[in-house]
Amino acid sequence: MKMYEAILDILEKKGTATIPLICQEMSERGPRLVNDLENTVEPSYIKSLISSNTELFLLKDDIVSIRPEKEPLMMTVVLHGYPGPEMRIKIDFKRNTFTYFEWHLDSRATVPFMVNNYGFVEDFKKGLYSFNVWEWEEDYQAEGIIVDGTSWSVKLQTKGKTYESGGLDSFPKEWRGFCRSISTLIGKKFPC
Repeated sequence: MKMYEAILDILEKKGTATIPLICQEMSERGPRLVNDLENTVEPSYIKSLISSNTELFLLKDDIVSIRPEKEPLMMTVVLHGYPGPEMRIKIDFKRNTFTYFEWHLDSRATVPFMVNNYGFVEDFKKGLYSFNVWEWEEDYQAEGIIVDGTSWSVKLQTKGKTYESGGLDSFPKEWRGFCRSISTLIGKKFPC
């Protein structure tokens, strides 16, 4: 786990936190986060880490919080192509739940019901920050005429802003990792 991910994890649980509280929490997490011999984290190190990551964190009077426009509340992901299937995932980060829906155009297509091992919304959320969904363009389109392409859309609602992105046979550079993360969450391959 990276240090900024540990800070995000602490802020997820606490809401806001002071730098000394973050240091204490990180020190209690043990040697996997702290590399020095005393197993402590210095406030100056945390402050410099947060100050260098201003796109994720707000720092005011030694109180740290996640920027409202980067704190996810709800995400909807839709993927479909001809002849199908259409896949929809709705993730509620506040309730730590998700729903998955798959629809096939061909009524004769039989898909056996399968019990899968599902992932956790909290784990997906931790990885979400590395995909930079809020930096994705609104529209991705491949060159030329696309007849039977794959279309997709992602809508991310945060405390401060809503981000929408979509495309047809063209994807952001983080798409494959994003799809692998979705696959882990839903317990089923989400095509990339």
